[in-house]
Amino acid sequence: MSNVSEKKGMPIFLDETSRSISDSLEEVEMDSWFPSNNAAQKLWRCLECLRDLDDLLVDSANQKNSTKRKRKLKIALTPLHSLVKSVDDLCNDIQSNKETRCLLDESKIKDVSEIQELFSRLLPHDHKADISTVRNKLSAHIDKNMHPSEAQKISSIITSNEFGRWLHICLHLVLDLTKLDIYHWSCKPPSDEYICFMQNEPFIVTIKVEGEGAPALVAINIANSSPRNVIPEIVQRLVSHSQWMFKKNQPRISSLKEDSLDDWNTFKKYSYIHEPN
Repeated sequence: MSNVSEKKGMPIFLDETSRSISDSLEEVEMDSWFPSNNAAQKLWRCLECLRDLDDLLVDSANQKNSTKRKRKLKIALTPLHSLVKSVDDLCNDIQSNKETRCLLDESKIKDVSEIQELFSRLLPHDHKADISTVRNKLSAHIDKNMHPSEAQKISSIITSNEFGRWLHICLHLVLDLTKLDIYHWSCKPPSDEYICFMQNEPFIVTIKVEGEGAPALVAINIANSSPRNVIPEIVQRLVSHSQWMFKKNQPRISSLKEDSLDDWNTFKKYSYIHEPN
């Protein structure tokens, strides 16, 4: 009998596949990250709004014609309004969905509740709020009986600095919520017999499912990057594209920096979000 102890267990390898969170407009099948729980699905909705805003605002800083700039902001207000609603839905899910709540301690859930209340005060978004009025009457569509003078009155609500303030409030809150470890993802398996998912970053678990038999664990890999990295990347671009919107010395996000891992909630601490104009 050999005295050499046998090594047991499953080896863990680095998965070098480059993936981003799935894009709703991808025409070619990609190996992407797909949401696999409610929190991730709601974060994906926020990301889709950010992508729309990124495309709409990418060249706005170079637009010299003030009327054309205003028109770009009018069009961009629809995905901005969708972003506001998507952020609100994510906050609601964290507080109300048992599947999501169990992933956080009560102190963080309380933080989210306080953040959501502050968000609603800083950027009202019920059906009577300015952002909803412009979106519903002028941005998403033009009311069929609207007179040009009424349209001009409504469009005057969308000043560039107010649009920028609304945008930066949303960007800041999305960044904070992205830090929470509540998002589960799936990715393309090697064949239809397998399922690949990531519930605990950075570990990708591959399970084989055969008929009525019990699923079998066949591999564990380490993802080479977090799916959530795409959020700060696109936020940084939007921050850069939106600097022109603000008045001189008006508080805004000027650039991103890494926060302390122990202090995920920065939304309440920065003065720019407390100043309406």
